[in-house]
Amino acid sequence: MTDNLKTRREGTALQSMTKYIDLLVVLSVIGEIFFFPSWHNFSGCVMTVIVWLIFRIFFFKKKIMLEHPFSFLAFSSIFLASFIPLPATLIESKPITYGFQNPYDTFFYQTLIFIVASLAFYAAVYKKRRGNNSIQRTLYTLNFFETEASTLWILGLIGLLARIKSLEVVNEVQYGDAGNKFLNGLTYLQYAPIIMLFPTLSGLPYNKLRSNLVVIYASFTFVLSFAANSRQQMIYPIFTVLLLFILYLLKDNISIFSLLSPWKIGTIIFLIFFGLGFLSDISLAMLANRKIRNDVSRSELLDNTIETMQNDKLMEKLRNTSIEVQDNVFSYSRGWDETYLNNFMINRYGNARIIDQTLYYANKIGYGNKKMQKSFYEKTVAIYPLPFLSLIGITIDKEELEYSPGDKLYFTGTHTPSALGGFRVTSLVGDGLATFGYWCFPIVFVLLFVSFTLMDSLVLFKNGAIVFSTLGLINIFGFLGIFRNSISSIVPLAYILRGFWQQCFIFWILVFFIKLLQIPKKNRR
Repeated sequence: MTDNLKTRREGTALQSMTKYIDLLVVLSVIGEIFFFPSWHNFSGCVMTVIVWLIFRIFFFKKKIMLEHPFSFLAFSSIFLASFIPLPATLIESKPITYGFQNPYDTFFYQTLIFIVASLAFYAAVYKKRRGNNSIQRTLYTLNFFETEASTLWILGLIGLLARIKSLEVVNEVQYGDAGNKFLNGLTYLQYAPIIMLFPTLSGLPYNKLRSNLVVIYASFTFVLSFAANSRQQMIYPIFTVLLLFILYLLKDNISIFSLLSPWKIGTIIFLIFFGLGFLSDISLAMLANRKIRNDVSRSELLDNTIETMQNDKLMEKLRNTSIEVQDNVFSYSRGWDETYLNNFMINRYGNARIIDQTLYYANKIGYGNKKMQKSFYEKTVAIYPLPFLSLIGITIDKEELEYSPGDKLYFTGTHTPSALGGFRVTSLVGDGLATFGYWCFPIVFVLLFVSFTLMDSLVLFKNGAIVFSTLGLINIFGFLGIFRNSISSIVPLAYILRGFWQQCFIFWILVFFIKLLQIPKKNRR
């Protein structure tokens, strides 16, 4: 009876969340039509309703979240790009089409690319029989689903040292700098000890002293993230803990109301709103010092950022300047402009103006542009390491490819000499149409389907239970950001051809040597 009660509570919690989001969508649509009545904005409302209904009916289910947590997070980042704009712009007293120049195209193609992503995710997760594929079985034999507390601490130390070492690098890591690029690829390991806060996820028994040490350690990684002058790094530890906590609640059938009283939940919500303002101030201070990021050490950069935050007059000026910038968007014909949402965290996942802008340039240069195709081919070849390319007789200068697909799209459309090297973001549909034309939709389907399948390999089904790989848990926030609304088709392709395999191999090597160097338990006295 107790188990049934827990199940009902968990089901009720998900159902309640669904109802709240339903209400949010309805109120957002009503508010948009009332305050900003236009057919352009109405089409944005239609997009929001369609993507939410698809997500709600087919994917917002506990079974999918538990059996496919990492691919679900990756798919959710695609969903958020279509869902966030309507309520977020309304809260900021803006229309959903704020700064848009081709709204009908934007909402139509973004809805279409989401449907394609939904079909890919559906094909990956809806299977007749739950079982383990060959990759899952291989990872199981390589101990990806087992760990020890000492191994997690050592992995965390490796990631922490990699982070500290990267802070010593004054300039950004360049092509050919294999050492620092390798270290940058290890920094996510600094969050390994955090999974020990959730015993049923890590498979380790609860230990109060260890949990207290992990909390202190996690707080240190949060403070250290400021030194990188990267907003992504700043929110990484926060969202890692949050996502692990949500997965823990789902796996253990725990209702958050059984852990926290209503007043505590209210306090947390208040602190979150307060924290968003605080994080926004940190973001402004980081941006104010970004122009010197390549000229000073990371310790000096951190000192300058702290000094900026302590200067009340300067911070007030930065806030006012930020508001003025948000209120002054300009036409794409005048240059690149990503201005959309004020809050940097929400803007990171829900900036629909990026989609509108990339479609503007895609229309300008023509779909299936030859220059974009050539760039895509070169970027594809550059995914592989230079020693491998030399071995098979391919010569390529990766330094000439130090630009993003967004840069290439902008350069092709404007011929602006300084465009390449700015590392502008892009969108899956804008870049896809510019590069492949309408073939981008089946291509994106295949790329996402394979990517989701690889991510699902980090989950094992054993004796009726669900076991999460240590690698997947450590990098859980990375999955939420991997397909957010700033990527091109090269991102899932790079994950398929190299990213997944390289991360697994390096993780296996590290764990193998850690276990090899550890004193066997039988010999410990």
